[in-house]
Amino acid sequence: MVSETTSEFRRGWRVLLASSVGNGSGLSGLPFYTFGVFVIPLVAAFGWTRGRISIAASFLILGTAITAPIVGTIIDRYGARRVGIGSMFAVSVGYALLTRLGPDIAYFYLAWGLMSLAGGGTTPVVWTRAVGLWFNRGRGLALGLALAGSGLSGVFGPSLTTRAIAAYGWQGGYLFLSAFILVVAVPIITLFFEDRGTASPTSDVSPNLPGFSLPEALRRVAYWKIVVGFIFVSSVIAGLVINLVPLLIDRGMTPVSAAGTAGIMGIAVLIGRIGIGFLLDRFPPALVASVILVLAAAGCFLLSVQDLPDWVIAVSVITIGLAAAAEVDLVAYLTSRFLGMRAYGRIYGTQLSAFYLGAGLGPFGAGLAYDHFHSYLPTLDIAAGSLLFGALVLGTLGRPPEFAET
Repeated sequence: MVSETTSEFRRGWRVLLASSVGNGSGLSGLPFYTFGVFVIPLVAAFGWTRGRISIAASFLILGTAITAPIVGTIIDRYGARRVGIGSMFAVSVGYALLTRLGPDIAYFYLAWGLMSLAGGGTTPVVWTRAVGLWFNRGRGLALGLALAGSGLSGVFGPSLTTRAIAAYGWQGGYLFLSAFILVVAVPIITLFFEDRGTASPTSDVSPNLPGFSLPEALRRVAYWKIVVGFIFVSSVIAGLVINLVPLLIDRGMTPVSAAGTAGIMGIAVLIGRIGIGFLLDRFPPALVASVILVLAAAGCFLLSVQDLPDWVIAVSVITIGLAAAAEVDLVAYLTSRFLGMRAYGRIYGTQLSAFYLGAGLGPFGAGLAYDHFHSYLPTLDIAAGSLLFGALVLGTLGRPPEFAET
C-alpha cells in the first residue's frame, strides 16, 4: 500500500522541481550566495571599500522585505505562477544591467535596490506557498527539497562565478548569472510550476483551508516569537554569508580556496535543508530549531579563534551552513504549522518581511564593523550571542495547534 507521503511526492514532484529551481535562482539563491565573490574584484575596479560594497546587499535584502507582504497578498488572490515567471525574468535583466556599472557607487546601490523590488516574486513566499498546498504529511521534507535549490546555488555558484570573473572580469560574472537564469530557470518554472488553492480576486483568504487570517495571526504569541527569533538569526547569518569569502581570505586563504570553502557551506545548506526537513516531519519543530542554532553559535565562536586547522574552519562553516539551511525553511514550516494555510501568503509575507529586515541589517552592520575594527572578530562574537538568543525564543514555541495535524 502506497503511503500518503509517497502519493504526495508522486503528484507534486513537478511543482517541487520548479520550486527548487526557482528558489535557487531567485533572490535568496544565486544573488545572495554569489554576492561575496564580487567584493574584491569591485574593490580593485572602482576603489570602493568592502563595507560600502556590502551595503548593497542590504539594499537587496531590504527591498525584498518591502515586497514580501505585497507578493504574499497577490499570490493568495491571483496565484503564484505568473508572478514567479515574470519576476525571475526581471532578475536576469537586472544582472545584465549590472555590467554597465561606473565608478559612482550610488548606481550600484540603485541597481540592487531595483532588482530586489522587481525580483520580489522569486523569494520563498512564492515557492513555499505552492509546496505547502501540495504537501501535508511530507511538508517538512518537501519544503526542505524545494528550498534546497539555494543550497545548490551555494555549492556551485561561488566557484563557477569566480571562474567566470577570472576569465572575463566582473562583467563576465554578472553575464554568466543572467544567462543561467534566462536559459535554465525561466523555462523550467514555465513548464512545471502550477498553482493550487488560490482564493479569489475578492478574498484575502482560502476559507476551506485550516488556519488563521492575518489579523487573527497577529494576535497569536507564536507569530511574534517567530518574528523576533528570526530577526536575530537572519541578521547574523546574512552578515556571515555575504562576508564569508573575504573573512576567509583575511585568514590567509587564496580567493579560490576561500570560494571553495564557501562551497562547503553550500553543501551544508543543501544537505541540511533535506535533513532538517526530514527531522521536522518527525520531531518537535521548536527542538529542531534550537539545536541547529546552538550548533551555529558554537561554529561562530570557533571561527573567532586564531590559528585553527583548516578542518576545524570547515566544520565551523558547516554549522553556519546548517543554520542558513534551517532559517528560511523553519519560518515557512513554523508559519504553516502554527498559523495555517488559510492566509499563508499574507502571513508568511509579513514573516518574511521581518526576516529580511534582519537579514538586510546584517551585511550593513558587518561591513561597517569591518571598516571600523579592520577585523571580522566583533561580528563573530555578536553572531554567536544572537544565535543563542534565537534558540531560546524559538525553543519556547511549544506544540502546534490541532489543525496542523490534519
